[in-house]
Amino acid sequence: MSDKEPRVIPCVEQGQIDIALRELLDESGVLLLNPDISKKDFLTVTFRGGKLRLQARGYIGLIPLNERLAIFVEPRVPVTNLTRMAEISGSDRLPLAVIRSYETGAAKEEFLTDLYTSALIHHVEKVIEGGLLRDYHRVEGSSSFPAGRVLMSQTARLRAQNVQHKVWSSHFERTVDNAANRCLKYALWKLTQHGFLAARSKQRIRHQLNGLYAKFDGVSLDHSLRFLNDEVVTGRRELPSHRAYYRDALNVARAALMQRKIFLEHAQSGIKLPSIVMDMNDLFERYVRRVLEVHAASAGWVEVVADGNTGAKRALFSHHRTVGKHLQRLPIGDPFATPDIVILREDNQSVACVLDVKNKLVKRRSDRDGEDQVIAYALRYGADRVVLVHPAQENQSSGMYKVGDVGEVSLFQYRMNLAAAHPETEEEKFGNAVADLINS
Repeated sequence: MSDKEPRVIPCVEQGQIDIALRELLDESGVLLLNPDISKKDFLTVTFRGGKLRLQARGYIGLIPLNERLAIFVEPRVPVTNLTRMAEISGSDRLPLAVIRSYETGAAKEEFLTDLYTSALIHHVEKVIEGGLLRDYHRVEGSSSFPAGRVLMSQTARLRAQNVQHKVWSSHFERTVDNAANRCLKYALWKLTQHGFLAARSKQRIRHQLNGLYAKFDGVSLDHSLRFLNDEVVTGRRELPSHRAYYRDALNVARAALMQRKIFLEHAQSGIKLPSIVMDMNDLFERYVRRVLEVHAASAGWVEVVADGNTGAKRALFSHHRTVGKHLQRLPIGDPFATPDIVILREDNQSVACVLDVKNKLVKRRSDRDGEDQVIAYALRYGADRVVLVHPAQENQSSGMYKVGDVGEVSLFQYRMNLAAAHPETEEEKFGNAVADLINS
C-alpha cells in the first residue's frame, strides 16, 4: 500500500480507456503492474498506437494498476443500492492493495475482519513510524520529595494525622497511556483473538499484529472500552497537527471494534480501507436468486427456488432416444445444463419455470445466444416457460415482458431496476411477477 494517493481514472463496466505506456513504466523501463491484475479477469490489455488500451470486464470497484495509477470501474447500469445487493447476495468481495475511503453505517458486519485487519496494520505502522502520541496526565499524592505544586489543604490533613515528613502535591507527567493509544492497542489485541487468524496462511498477519502490539508498551489494555467515546478517538476534538497521522488508524480501529458495516458506493470521505472489488455478474445473479428465495419463503410458496448451478443442475444430454443408435457418440464428456434459477414444483421433480440472470443491457430483446440458451434449458428441464432477467437501463420500466413462443416454450424477459428509490418494493414486484407467471 502506497502512502501517496494514486491518480484515479473513471471507467464504466465493460468500457475502454487508453493510457500512455510511460505511466506504467518505472525510470528503468520496467513495467509496473499490480500482480493482482493477472490473478483475476479484472481487465484486458491491448497495445495500440503507442498506448495501452484497457477494457474493464465484469468487476467493479477501485482497481490499482500500480502505486501511481488506479481505475475506478462503475456499473454500466444505474445502481444506487450496491451495498444492499452485496448484503443480500453474499457475493465475494475481493480486497486489493490500494487504500480508498468508505462511509460506514451503524449495523454490524463481521465479514469485514480481514479488511479491517489489513487496514489497521497499514495505518498503525505509520503511527509507529511517526511516534506515539503523548499527553500530560495530572498526578497527585503525598511525598517527602514533592514535585510541582504543593496542595495546602491536603497537606494540612496530613499534619492533622501527625504525618510530618510528607506534603501533598500535584504535577503533570507526559504519558503514552491515553485514550487514542488504548484504542489502537485494544484493536490490535482484539484482532489477534479472532478465530480466522489461526489458519497457517494467516500467521504472517498474526506476527505483524503482535509486533505492533508490543510497540504500545506502557499503554493500558482497557477492556472497559471507555476510550471509544473519547473526544479525540471519535474525532470530536482534533489531534495535534503533528500527530494528524493518527486519524486514519483511529477511524479504522473504532470501526473494527464496533464491527460497523461499510457502504460500497464511491465515497470521498470516511474510513480508509483496502479497495473492495466485486464481480458484478456474480453479484447480480446471486442477488436475484436470493431475492426470489426470500420472497418465496415469506409468501408461503409451495414451490422451491433452487440454484441450477449446483444442486438443481442436470446433465444436458439424456440419450434416451434410439435414433441413430448405430452411430458412434461424440466424445464430449458429460456437460450440464446450469440455469441460474430453477423453480421446482411441490413434488420436487417437475419444473414450473427456469430463469437465467444476465448482467447485460437490453433495449428490446435479449441477445440471440441468451435466448437460445434458456430455451435449451427449458427443453432439458421440461419447463414450458423461461425468463431472462436483466438490469433495467435508465428510463426503462421494470417488469415482466413476453418475448414469444418457441414450440411449447414461452420466453419472457424481466427488467429489474437496481436504482429504485425503494428497493424493497422493487424486489417484491419481481417476486410477485414470477409468482403470477408460474401460477398462470
